[in-house]
Amino acid sequence: MDLSIDIASDAPFAIDARFDVARGRTLALVGESGAGKTTVLRLIAGFARPDRGRIRCGDSVWFDAASRIFAEPHTRSIGMTFSRGALFGEMTALENVMFGPRAAGWRLDEARARGVEALDLTGAASLSARRAATLSAGETQRVALARAIALRPEVLLLDEPLSSVDVHARAGLRAALSAAVRATGAATVLVTHDPAEALLLADGIAVLEGGRIVQQGSGEDLRRAPATPYVAAFAGVNLFTGTARALDDGTSEVAVGQAIFVVHGAWTGAVALVVDPDAVTLSRDERATSARNRLSGLVDLMSPDGSAVRVGIASVPPIVARITAASAAALELAPGVHLYASFKAGEARVS
Repeated sequence: MDLSIDIASDAPFAIDARFDVARGRTLALVGESGAGKTTVLRLIAGFARPDRGRIRCGDSVWFDAASRIFAEPHTRSIGMTFSRGALFGEMTALENVMFGPRAAGWRLDEARARGVEALDLTGAASLSARRAATLSAGETQRVALARAIALRPEVLLLDEPLSSVDVHARAGLRAALSAAVRATGAATVLVTHDPAEALLLADGIAVLEGGRIVQQGSGEDLRRAPATPYVAAFAGVNLFTGTARALDDGTSEVAVGQAIFVVHGAWTGAVALVVDPDAVTLSRDERATSARNRLSGLVDLMSPDGSAVRVGIASVPPIVARITAASAAALELAPGVHLYASFKAGEARVS
């Protein structure tokens, strides 16, 4: 069943969320800590009640403020995982997964069969006899996911399921998550702060800032036209906002604070510039190049990005470049090193 969310809440802080998730599809709900991601999941699950709006799953209305409809959590066809798994420590993995079906009134043999099936689907069949308290973080999340899908819910709510898992175990757990979503055909909302998880696991992304959805779309949509600095950072691009003044040569100057950038096209007034990190060139000296846009500052961030390295420069405004590991080594990069960053006028996308 498709999930449709249009809700607003005033407490514990303001929430304004509108999005749809089709059956068998996954939406990544992303945002900084405190943005309200988990609160949105709690409102969908019925653990908290919105002040306004509507929640619908297929033909079932789970909440409607105008009609005073509020379906209790146990009546909603939802499976949910939490960032720490939240298993019953003294129960075995299989007993944890069987708990939902048994609570729903299933016979013992039916619940056991479904539990075994769910554990197998998430790659946790070998853990069935282990007590939950003895499981590693990765094993705990596999069992928690099996428990969430045991009743084949129409909606899956996954609250940062990989946040407590060692980086080496994440690839396998991502595969288990994908398999579970495909098997259940559920409309899935995945809360994450990791761009890689959002891009690898979700069909679309909704960005929450201060309790409000500020942008929705694919990873490419966010990268091409980020709505806010956070979206730009999440999508891995540079976003600058400033005031443009058209020049006579078919270019424009854009004032971004004290910096002046040159871009192609005739632009006037408030504009936003998006510059891909791959388009930013770094050097140790202020060498003469054809690039008309230059900044300088100290390296304040270095992080691996696949076979490349993302380098943050504390210039004014700050900028991020993405260069090869070989280039980083040649520049002898380290935090505190002074660099010049440049990009060509044609590399800035203007909107």
